Amino acid sequence: MLAATELAPAAERPMLVASDIHRHFEGLHAVDGTSIDVPAGKITGLIGPNGAGKSTLLAVLAGTLPATSGTIVFDGEDVTSSPAYKRARHGLVRTFQLPSEFARLTVLENLLVAAPKNRGDTLLGALRGRSYWIEDERRLVQQARALLKRFGMSAKESEYAGTMSGGQKRLIEIMRALMLGPRLLLLDEPMSGVHPKIVLEIQHYLEDLRAEGLTILMVEHELHMVERLCDTVVVMAQGKVIGSGTMSSLRRQREIVDAYLVG
Repeated sequence: MLAATELAPAAERPMLVASDIHRHFEGLHAVDGTSIDVPAGKITGLIGPNGAGKSTLLAVLAGTLPATSGTIVFDGEDVTSSPAYKRARHGLVRTFQLPSEFARLTVLENLLVAAPKNRGDTLLGALRGRSYWIEDERRLVQQARALLKRFGMSAKESEYAGTMSGGQKRLIEIMRALMLGPRLLLLDEPMSGVHPKIVLEIQHYLEDLRAEGLTILMVEHELHMVERLCDTVVVMAQGKVIGSGTMSSLRRQREIVDAYLVG
């Protein structure tokens, strides 16, 4: 018998359904029977105290860590056994908690590294020469420059990524993820260590992406930003989901206030 999410039309079902996810590290149950639905076209927040299992869950959803058990269905397809690169090709793309730029590549090159479908990336394609891959190269450079313009970083395209500020590195990470054409973007603390001015810029960029139909699941500690941005918020503690809803409704739940929202 099919689950309700499998029967629902694509426009109505969640973009991602994770059911009874466990991730164990020897004796530690970092994620302990967590289930989460990520609605399509919305920004879902994932919050909780340090050590709650949020980043581990994000890694399991992206495929960078395998689940010990449980199932992950992305856009109606079971991807539980799929490696991270296959999930990314299908549109399930993540960023990382710590900036992971290629410091000795330019900002533009950092974006092009992530770009798929360039025939020159294969050995055979490279051997066939410039005429074989140059149109792909031009298309991807144009795409990358459009993102740089959108994120206000056109003037930085030829500078080394390692010289950028913490906030600019966050923007590079987000732009690099967008080069893959995600349908679900997993963001791990995108506001962490970022200047307040760039925090507001990131907020506006994410709002625009949502308005264009992109689905986002975001781990974030800045609760005022979660309240501004997120349509739904999921709270984790000790590897489990302990509540979900709007931030205003969560503040009225004693268990959640005791676990995380005090003050």
